[in-house]
This record gives sequence, structure tokens and C-alpha cells, in this order.
Amino acid sequence: MVRGILPRVLWVLPLLLAASPAAAQELAGLSLQTVDRLELDDVVAGADGKRVVELYLRALTRHGDPIDDLRPAHLDIHDNGEKVDPDDVTIQKLGEARKGITWVIAIDASRTMLGDTFERAKAAAVDFLDRIGSHDRLAIVTFAQTVEVVSRFEDSRAEAGMRLRELEVDPSGLSTLFFDGVYESLDLIRRGSNLPRRAAVIVFSDGKDSGSSHSLEEVVELAKDSHVLVDTIGYARFGGGGLDTMAAVARGTGADFQNVTSTEDLQRFFNDVWRRLSHSYVVRYPWSMDGEAHTIEVAVDGQSDAIKATYPEISGPFWPWLLGVGGVAIAGLAGLVVLPRLRTAGRLVFVDGPRGGESFSLRRGRVRIGAIETNDLVIPSLTVSRYHAEVLVAGSRVEIKDLHSENGTLLNGNPVESAPIPLHPGDRISIADVDLVYER
Repeated sequence: MVRGILPRVLWVLPLLLAASPAAAQELAGLSLQTVDRLELDDVVAGADGKRVVELYLRALTRHGDPIDDLRPAHLDIHDNGEKVDPDDVTIQKLGEARKGITWVIAIDASRTMLGDTFERAKAAAVDFLDRIGSHDRLAIVTFAQTVEVVSRFEDSRAEAGMRLRELEVDPSGLSTLFFDGVYESLDLIRRGSNLPRRAAVIVFSDGKDSGSSHSLEEVVELAKDSHVLVDTIGYARFGGGGLDTMAAVARGTGADFQNVTSTEDLQRFFNDVWRRLSHSYVVRYPWSMDGEAHTIEVAVDGQSDAIKATYPEISGPFWPWLLGVGGVAIAGLAGLVVLPRLRTAGRLVFVDGPRGGESFSLRRGRVRIGAIETNDLVIPSLTVSRYHAEVLVAGSRVEIKDLHSENGTLLNGNPVESAPIPLHPGDRISIADVDLVYER
């Protein structure tokens, strides 16, 4: 796998070839893989109140195949410049971790897809349903002159397969809402509840857009904010004018674009997308949850990538430290230095509804609010987006911003945009139709 292994492999290969050609081939297949592309897709810090960082990464060969034998010793990880001990690192393939993947298949049903093209796309998608795991969730979207969600995450695999087989091209459409179709696919994930965190959209189209209300920039921004990969499969029956657009969507979200020259290749390309993500990795290591901004850098085989996140503040027991250092003077110093860091930055109080009167204490750093369990403040409501809003706490300053939510965020009745707005005691916050009050 790693280049340092190569000399040892080379001298032992002749011996293995003589004794067992199959063994030599197996060793070569595992050890001669070199990482040519490293992608850090997402980071979760302090989930479930644990002082652990969880990284989601892909390691690929120059041919785009996933590396199958990544180990902690292969990873050079630095968190805010400090090296992470490989002995503290655990790594699993995503499929083995049983965390599942959230999938959306978006298929162009406009009249340029008429004929064998559309039928083969449907067949490839049906085959894809049989491949994904039991922990995965899937929805299906079509787009032509309108965008339609033909199967939702709560539907069974059998229902999804039936609806796929029943799909037909819209032969009368005068427009193709390509960007709107991709945006709706991303928004389905954002609005969904109890979905796997790892998510991807697979788009099949010729990429030509006409009439969309959303733009390329909006699609890419939403995908990046939601940590969703958008893999695009382009097939240009009449010229290739839209393929650059499809490549731009994939490239902007850290995913891959495939130009299908023959519809017979469709099944293979769907399977390649599945394999790259299901064979990606979940990397975990223990770290201080200090409420600060962190930059995590990972390097393998000379390839590197970095990702940023603000860790929640999770305080551990400090009395053993006080006793070890000793004395009333130290305890007094701890009271001056440590306790202000533990003091709450205020709280959010639910005004009414099932959680009326409940409160959530704010700490330094970022507090993410949304419908799924990976948020810091979870509001399991159908009107609340997957990642809906964030509260940012830095010193005495507390701010709120919207995360491009479907039903919006209001502060004292006024819309909150993606730019942070200061919070003051007594401010009323509406997360969709859920009302909270900020108290200090």
C-alpha cells in the first residue's frame, strides 16, 4: 500500500512466484497500491458527548479505485499542528462500520433521453438497488420540465424498484430543470431525519439545463454545506454541450464525473460510485473538545488533504489535576481560570410544543441545530431541515446563522441569512415552526 513497503515486496516476489503464483499475485494486489488521491469529506467532533474526532475519508488509486488495505500506521494525522499518535487511531471501511449511506438517484427524464438510453439508465438504477446495504437509505428523483420525487427514503426497496421500472420519459417537455433536479435531491437529504451521515447523489443526464430557478453555484454550495458528494454520469446523445456542466458539479463537490460513450457502461459506472463510497473509511481518534476551531491534516503516500471544524466544548473531570498539583492556591487559580471557561454562554429555551420549557445550554464554539442526531441540538420535526442553523459562541459574543434551511430561521420575526447575526437576551428564534428564546 505505502511506498515504504515496496522494497520489501520486490525482493520477496520472486520467491513467492516460484512457490505460489497465486500468493504472489495477492501480495502484489494489496501492497503495490499507491494513494494518488486523498479526500477528507467530513468531520464529526464530540458526537454523543465523547471526546473523539471522527473523520470520513476516501483514498483512491490513479485509476479511481478505492484503496482496500489502509491502516492507522499509514496515516500521518495532525490536529492543529500536533501529531496524532497512530496507536490512538482506529480505522474502518464505511461498509464494515455499518453506518450506512444516504443515496439519491436523480435521472433526466427529458425527451433527449428517449429510447434505449433511458431504459438502460433505469436498469442500472434497479441493479444498484440490489447492491446497496441494509443500513443504506435511498430516494429517487426525476427531472424534465418539472422535478418529481418518485420514491422517498421511507419507501421499501421493492417500492423503489417498482417505481423505477414504471418511469417514462416526458416527450413533450420544452425545458430540462437539471440544476433544480440536483438541488431537490440535495434538499431531500438536508430535510430528511434519521438518515446516515454519509450521503451521495448520483445524477444521470446530458447536463443541458433550461429553465431552472437554481444555479450551478447554488447547487455546489448546498452540497458542500451538507457534506454530500454529487457524482455525475453524463451521456450526450446529441452533442456534448452539457457535459462540462456535469463535470463542474462533480468537481465542485469533491465527487467524480463519468462520460458514458455507450449505455452498456451505465451499470459499471453506477457500481463504481457505490464501491468508491462504501469502501471509503471512518477514522477515529481521541482529542480534546475545547470549543475551538481546528484544522485536521491527513497525509498518505505523499498525498494530503485538510478539513476544518469547530469542536464542541466537552469538559473532563479536573479535580484529580487539582489534587495532584496541590494546595488551596492552585484551587483558587483554577477557580479563576477554569471556571469561566465552563460558564454557560446562555441558553435556548423552547417556548411551547412537546419540549416547551426545556432548555439547552450554550458553550463556546459552534452549536449546530437540525433534525438529525449528529447535530448538537436535535429538533426532530418534519419542518426542521437536516442541518438547519448554527449558533456561534466566541467570548461574550453569541451569533446565529441559517444553513440554507428549507423553511428558514427567524430572529424576532426577521429572516436570518447565512451571515451571522448577534443574539441578545430575550431574542425569539424561530427554527421553522419551532420557537425558542435566548436567555443569559
